[in-house]
Amino acid sequence: MRLAATAFGFALALAPVSGFGHGELPVASHGGVMQEAGEMYLELVVKGNDVNVYVLDDARKLVPGAQATGTATVLVDGKSHKVELKAAEGNSLHGTLPVEANGRIVATVVLKVGGRTASARFMPAA
Repeated sequence: MRLAATAFGFALALAPVSGFGHGELPVASHGGVMQEAGEMYLELVVKGNDVNVYVLDDARKLVPGAQATGTATVLVDGKSHKVELKAAEGNSLHGTLPVEANGRIVATVVLKVGGRTASARFMPAA
């Protein structure tokens, strides 16, 4: 019995870490796309010229936007646009694109939150 438990523990220790993720993503409550970003979750909402990012911690609690700074790099019609994100209401950060983005977009968001870095890539659904 001990040998079986030891063998199981050893196998578990060698298992890939990716199998121990946070599980399912939280629901994107602002109509955007949710991605895991290290120890946080980010929801990206791009409408027209507005870029909004909503931040949740690993316990799925709201992280005040005032605790974060960062950028979003958004690909619109084949051109890359870097947008500074600044604290907005609640757990959000906001930035403005120089062009209107409608339809499917690709974006990368990098945030600094309380000394930790969180980054996520957002791709259109297949």
